[in-house]
Amino acid sequence: MSFANPLTDEELDELDGFLMSEATGEDAMDISMLDGFLTALAIAPENLPPSQWLPVVWGGSMAWQSQAQADRMTTLVLRHANDILLYLRDEPDTFEPLLYEREHEGRTTAIIDEWCTGFVRGMALDEEGWRPLMEAEEGEDMLYPILLYGTEVGWAELEANPEIAARHDEYVASLGECVLAMLAWWLPVRKAKSTIRRDDPKVGRNDLCPCGSGKKFKKCCGGQKILH
Repeated sequence: MSFANPLTDEELDELDGFLMSEATGEDAMDISMLDGFLTALAIAPENLPPSQWLPVVWGGSMAWQSQAQADRMTTLVLRHANDILLYLRDEPDTFEPLLYEREHEGRTTAIIDEWCTGFVRGMALDEEGWRPLMEAEEGEDMLYPILLYGTEVGWAELEANPEIAARHDEYVASLGECVLAMLAWWLPVRKAKSTIRRDDPKVGRNDLCPCGSGKKFKKCCGGQKILH
């Protein structure tokens, strides 16, 4: 099983359709929210295992119709997660968030609420880890557009201040720059932590995978080289 290939447009539509279906929980993500969520995980100070964040994607624990369905959807998510990691590692200057668009008065406008909400949900999985950036002076500028469109406080500010809302296109264009700035800010931290010895027990290749798929680790997450 390969997790290295980016999703095709058809596979993105397939995953989006599943996430928006009745098969997932009420709090399940859509594809743009998932992209923001996985981007936050990709640049975060800590590497979180899929077993910790996959249930958030589905909106809670899943009652899969079949093992084939579980494998398929989990594989699509992990492939997209790895694609973001590879993109940020190899071609960071060309990074673009995956956004919905809408037509309004003959003009196409990007919708960033879902992406920003997903990013904030990714941060929420490790609030203490993200705190140094949130409390840093430069962190305010990096996070401002994301918190503006991804939190209730931000939405209230947009509704109350038309001048801020009028800068929508500016905030859309800034998302990629914000991600790259945070990536650079966290890089020394990630490098330092990668040298720290972990005391957690190692998962054996023949043990059940901790992601909850029911498959052996070597046949699931243990077969890919980037997320672990």
